[in-house]
Amino acid sequence: MNLLKYSNTEERTIDVNSDLYIDSFKKQIQETLRNFEAQSEIQNDTIKFKRLVRNTTHSGQNKFEAMKIVREGLIRIERIDAAKIRIFWEVKLDALLFLSISIGLLIGLLAGFASSMILIAMLIGLLFSTITYFIGCSIVKSKIDEIVNASH
Repeated sequence: MNLLKYSNTEERTIDVNSDLYIDSFKKQIQETLRNFEAQSEIQNDTIKFKRLVRNTTHSGQNKFEAMKIVREGLIRIERIDAAKIRIFWEVKLDALLFLSISIGLLIGLLAGFASSMILIAMLIGLLFSTITYFIGCSIVKSKIDEIVNASH
């Protein structure tokens, strides 16, 4: 598993014309991404999306925007044959990695002040960083799977 990317592939058997299905799929994915507050563009059979973090005057909203971990990726649909297609998606996890390391450092520093043992503080920080990363990965996986499965 790559720490900076989550990718997956799914093959589907279709009963309709593959060109019509691909066009419909792209439109449905773009609509789902629009509802997900992401900008998207279609290049051939690839949909690239990017979710921008907006700065607002409401400080609570700024904190919520910064916590969005599904920020950038792509969804590609390929025709295998007349009745089968392959859907490939990839999401960048650099924001999640930064967030999990930051949380690990913060918890590690707090543990260091509480216990005054550096080794224990480092282990606690590493543990929380790892836990945060894998929880974030499961959230990213469920969100992108939800986006792709919305196209059925």
